[in-house]
Amino acid sequence: PRARFLTKAHARWIIFRCLRTEVATMKRSRTSSSTSTSKPSSGGSEEPPKKTKKVEKVVAQLPEKPKLHELPDSATLGSLPLYGEKLPEQGYVEVPTIAKQTCDELKEIFAKVREIKQGTGPKADLDGHKQKGTVLFIVLKKMNRLSHLYCKDTRDQTYAQKLEVDDLHLQLQNLMYEVTHLQKEITNCLEFKSQHEDIDLVSEEEFYKTAPESISKPEVTRSDEHQRMLCRLHWELEQRKLLASQHATLEEEIKKQEGSIGVLQESLNGLQPSLENLRKATLPLQELLNTPLDKQREDYEVALLLPMPLYILYSQISAYAQVEDHCISVTISGDKDEAKACHNIVQLSKTDEDSDSDGETAMEEHGTKHHRHHEKEDKGTVAAESKDVIKAHPLAVILTLQMKGLGSLQLTFSYLPSFSAICASVTSVHLTHLTEPQHASFLESSSILHCLFEGDTGRTSPNSVVSFLIRKHGGELFSSAVRQCGFPYRWVQRLCGINVPGDAQDGGRGQDGGRIQPQIDVATSYVGVAMATLKQRFRAQGSLTCQLIALEEHKLLSHPEDSDLFHRDPGSEWVRWKQVSPQDAQGMQFGSLGMFNFQEKTNRFYIATFQQEQTRLHSLLSVGVDYPAMPPRFAIMMESSAGHRDPFDIQIKNLEAEVNIHFPQSLVGDDDGQYLLCRQIKKLRECFDIYLKYKKAPGDPSTKLLYPVRGKARLLSYSAV
Repeated sequence: PRARFLTKAHARWIIFRCLRTEVATMKRSRTSSSTSTSKPSSGGSEEPPKKTKKVEKVVAQLPEKPKLHELPDSATLGSLPLYGEKLPEQGYVEVPTIAKQTCDELKEIFAKVREIKQGTGPKADLDGHKQKGTVLFIVLKKMNRLSHLYCKDTRDQTYAQKLEVDDLHLQLQNLMYEVTHLQKEITNCLEFKSQHEDIDLVSEEEFYKTAPESISKPEVTRSDEHQRMLCRLHWELEQRKLLASQHATLEEEIKKQEGSIGVLQESLNGLQPSLENLRKATLPLQELLNTPLDKQREDYEVALLLPMPLYILYSQISAYAQVEDHCISVTISGDKDEAKACHNIVQLSKTDEDSDSDGETAMEEHGTKHHRHHEKEDKGTVAAESKDVIKAHPLAVILTLQMKGLGSLQLTFSYLPSFSAICASVTSVHLTHLTEPQHASFLESSSILHCLFEGDTGRTSPNSVVSFLIRKHGGELFSSAVRQCGFPYRWVQRLCGINVPGDAQDGGRGQDGGRIQPQIDVATSYVGVAMATLKQRFRAQGSLTCQLIALEEHKLLSHPEDSDLFHRDPGSEWVRWKQVSPQDAQGMQFGSLGMFNFQEKTNRFYIATFQQEQTRLHSLLSVGVDYPAMPPRFAIMMESSAGHRDPFDIQIKNLEAEVNIHFPQSLVGDDDGQYLLCRQIKKLRECFDIYLKYKKAPGDPSTKLLYPVRGKARLLSYSAV
């Protein structure tokens, strides 16, 4: 604070002093000018001007003049530029140096003034220090101003350099853009593809052979590739002009031929009504000769709409019926209009596949590959709902088997396009001597086709893709998915010309990469075996049904040769005959339940009871769908009057072996096994009588046996004399 006060006071004093000095100088100048105009004195010397009282009074009031020998020299102050002047280059170095020196001197003056104020220094130097400090403050202020000027000048120079750098950077970017543009143009020029590259020119060897020398110019073109290409293009143009002229000539010829064909077509159209009238006139003759040509023609037109597997089935069975077996007839049923629509769709899809294959072949020949951006739907994997996946073809083949004295059997063959499988089902069964309620109670239509051939249940898919397709649409089992259409038995697939994988007769044919291809020779070699087996199964099931109906009434049907097999009337009484479920049969206390297959749903179980005096014979028997190839099996248990039962008696096992094994093997006259069940029951009753008689009186001569006992176990022999 003291320094600021002294500085301001000294500054005011200096300003006042300067003003007084200027006033005095002006007065002296005026006085000197007035004295010079007057005459000089006689002594030749000028007298100094006399001071007036007023001037002396002002001068007396001025303070004492400070000592200036300690102030900065005038050279240093004069080397520094003022405001608005051009800044010299050495100022960048001198300004901070002078400012530092000034600050150092101010520090010394302040220290001396402080000593004087404290009384340790001479007071006479106080005013000189004040003047010198004031001047140093002015110099320091000037240095501050100059430092700001130099900073501003430095910023201006820096900004100018930045503008210059930005200008150079912009020029560099423009040059880089031009370089990039030129590189693109060069690349386009290098990658330029001429139209002649897409033209399929003849080879050079053929060009020199076929082209005349006026066009080929071999002396020039063999060494110059460019000229050779020009000549080849010229020759190609000439050839195409020639072909174009030939094409025009052929087009005119085609138009002429089309005109003549149109005339002939009109004449044929006029002939159609006459032919129709002639056909109608021959209808009575067709009926008289029993040659329904019209019906055969209609059936043939409908057969053309069938899918290939069903068409093979229809044609092969029709031929077999005409040549081998007249009791078989085959027809076609279904919606013809919907079948035509499906047939048109299939033809269009085949056309698309052919065009795609031709396109792929052409691309391979030209050495180009094009990627397709769409996916074809695989056959058998259509993207539809589950109800559409198991939808059958609109047309189906109906097979009718009419057997004299037995009845009729009608089968329906349906084709599932999504599964590439043919399903068969029994539509109707009619037996001559039975009523409809008896059919429903004793004859199961599903048992007629089940296991027609060994192991062929129809519950598994003939195509491995089908199982994955069913799971994709939310299904689980193949058999439940196709139940409404039937079951795809292996013999049905072979009738349609398809070799199923895993079939014993499969020779590896019929499939190409998973796609099923029906073959006519497969069906031709199999249709006779299938029809004979089907007739045998129908005859056996009809006979079994008649026997079961008679057994419900406790009656046994007789075979003509039964009198030679059974020599006595049964002495036992028939007490019970009842059908039982597999679950109930499995829970009964018979010793030989292990011989039955309770898991097979088509097996039927019956319980029969015979009684003689106080002994009862209980028999559990099972009849399968493969009757009579597999004879019915009997499990036997004896029950005494006291209720004693021994299901594991060795004599009972011997009786079971006689009924189940030895007796069916001894039958010779019954080749078809039509009465096998009744004859086994008769044999069972006869063996029951022999067993009881021998047990009561082993030595009774009335019981005449061929061999009373046999083996180490002393088993009874039931071969009566």
